[in-house]
Amino acid sequence: MATERRTLAKPASTPQRELVRGLLREYRETRDPAVRERLVELNSDLVHYIARRFANRGEPLEDIEQVGFLGLIHAIERFDPSLENEFSTFATPTIMGEIRRYFRDRSWAVRVPRRLQENLLRIRNAEQELQSLLGRAPTISEIGARLELEPS
Repeated sequence: MATERRTLAKPASTPQRELVRGLLREYRETRDPAVRERLVELNSDLVHYIARRFANRGEPLEDIEQVGFLGLIHAIERFDPSLENEFSTFATPTIMGEIRRYFRDRSWAVRVPRRLQENLLRIRNAEQELQSLLGRAPTISEIGARLELEPS
């Protein structure tokens, strides 16, 4: 009975995981677009799953999925199979990051450069950290010094 449990506990997707790992190694060596396309096909369920988590936020699901596929392609391009990491573990944050960036870019009424949007997030985080440390609202100079940014 114990051997049956071990057999049942083994993931059913092992052959697909090995196929993906082999294709990732091949792509790393050849950069063959056909291999990359096959990797995208094999990992499309991951993109659909992540995109659904961002559904109902005012953007069509198809648009979110397209952005997710861009993230998947970036992950395929950057993945190093020699590190023995799971590709899905590596790809998930990349896909989610692309989708979050998409929403961040779309949420501004006035087109603000991404660099400034990202600085705003850093400033808000630094402001909260400094407020906790200082016990008061930090000054603009203190926030700027913390982030090594000059006020403009």
